[in-house]
Amino acid sequence: MSQDSDMYVQMFKHMNEKVIDTANLFLRSAILINGGAAVAVLGFVASIAKAEMNYSVAIVGVADAIAYFAFGAALGVVGIALAYFTNYAAAATFNARDTASEPRLAIAKRIIHVVALGVAVSTIGLFVIGVLTVKAAITDGIV
Repeated sequence: MSQDSDMYVQMFKHMNEKVIDTANLFLRSAILINGGAAVAVLGFVASIAKAEMNYSVAIVGVADAIAYFAFGAALGVVGIALAYFTNYAAAATFNARDTASEPRLAIAKRIIHVVALGVAVSTIGLFVIGVLTVKAAITDGIV
């Protein structure tokens, strides 16, 4: 192996590790913000449930938001599992190079990767929907 080729392999390994670290950080952050939002909204529900006025409309709307946050956190966990399977499929594809199973593994890796990206984006989408649901519940139920 030439020195340029060696340097390329080292650079690829380094960049691959950083991409994996970043993806895991993103997914852990998505779990944290969705879980934190669910806890915060539960605290809000507890405080308005004790209020003397009837805020049942707000509580019902906020309950929907808690479901969005919970699904967002759950999808974050699914995303971490899919990230693992993506890395596993990439390693399996690399180990199967020049064999009959390489094309199938490459397709599986690509499919898992695309699904993992969709799940990751969905975690943030569910957070935004949850926030908008809380906003609507508060403005409709309290104002």
